[in-house]
Amino acid sequence: MTDWYSVAEDDTPALERLIGAWIDAPTTNLETCGFILSTARDQVWAYAPESQDDDGEPIEVPATDVPDRLVYAQLKQAENLWNAGRVSSAGDTGMDGYTFTPRPLDKTIRGVIRPIKAAFDVG
Repeated sequence: MTDWYSVAEDDTPALERLIGAWIDAPTTNLETCGFILSTARDQVWAYAPESQDDDGEPIEVPATDVPDRLVYAQLKQAENLWNAGRVSSAGDTGMDGYTFTPRPLDKTIRGVIRPIKAAFDVG
């Protein structure tokens, strides 16, 4: 279990942790970077099975002790959100003729958040 990624001007360890995991993080504007990280956190939490109790009632986003897979999904979702905001008018981003179209909360990230549990059927 770990903590969500976040940034603040007075929190050097959190900033170093983010840069260590995402070297291209938009840290020149910490406010925008914080918006991206909190949006990604909220999107991941809304999709996560942990976000509801047994009665289906929403549970507040925990500040700490979050499953590692959700924190990893937050990081990847933040990268996707950042890239989606930098795409060309054609919807692509890239250099040297190679492009990709970022898809926020794509299938890969959803699979990280909600892993598929394999079960054999020998019926």
